[in-house]
Amino acid sequence: MSVGAWFRTDFDEPSVPAELPMRLTTGMHPSVTIVDQMVRGRGIIGRVTGDFGALAVKVAGTGSPVRVAVTIGLDEVSTRWWADRVRPSRTTPELPRVVVLRSQGRIRGAAVLARRQGWRGAASAEATLAFDLAEGELDGDGLLLVELGETAPPSWAAGRVSTRPVVGLRFNSITVEPATTPAPVALTGGSTGCDFAVVQPGDALTHRLITSPVPAAPPLPLTPRNKLTRRRPARAAFKAARAARRVAYRALPQRPGPLSGVVAADLITGAPVAVELSGDEVRMPGATGNPVLLGAARPQPTLAWRLQ
Repeated sequence: MSVGAWFRTDFDEPSVPAELPMRLTTGMHPSVTIVDQMVRGRGIIGRVTGDFGALAVKVAGTGSPVRVAVTIGLDEVSTRWWADRVRPSRTTPELPRVVVLRSQGRIRGAAVLARRQGWRGAASAEATLAFDLAEGELDGDGLLLVELGETAPPSWAAGRVSTRPVVGLRFNSITVEPATTPAPVALTGGSTGCDFAVVQPGDALTHRLITSPVPAAPPLPLTPRNKLTRRRPARAAFKAARAARRVAYRALPQRPGPLSGVVAADLITGAPVAVELSGDEVRMPGATGNPVLLGAARPQPTLAWRLQ
């Protein structure tokens, strides 16, 4: 009898290991055995409710290396959940989310997510982080552990990135495939939507930094907080005011100007990293085992970055 069987009751459904290759897109799948500070979804795996979110998936691994890809998302509901818990000012714009991803207890990479304002509403943001698990990290009787967490931002990023950035984020999907050859950590998702970017652990030392103008960040969606603001006339007025702000934000000209310079810091230790900027090329001083956050030397909220 396995240890887990000691805690099982007649009402528990047995977990069914997912076969490789695996593509998980719902939290209702029987291979999802543990969720921590998350609510499961049907169209997504789940949504984080606290300052971190973790899940464990039963996978029928072979002990051989595998490639894992985790897709996370930021949408309108994410921002509303965040605003309901943090209670910011109504005039506060959305700020970028900087999060780190752990798997099997180790930092695997990091991502920046930022929504931008459109004419009718703010667009969602999504990023996929792909990484390798070495031989033996996922055996035939093991669990794939995935966690989203936060780190303290460097001093130069204070006030420019969201506090409690994990609240409300979505786990959209997780894929696991056998890996024939090792590959570096890869982050896909196009532009970050803001003046930040992340260099992943073990990534190349030289990157091309592509910048483009973007609309301003949208106003925050706030749930009514008292009896007065819960009434229909007040709610309608708030909704109309927010729609007007959306149009005004979108209509503002996006003229961020030339790149103001690049600063960098280790996302885990907070230590500064001396990067060099030459034209549109950013050069790292050396390899690092942790993700490195890059940011504009001076805030440029209507400038979007993409590393290539």
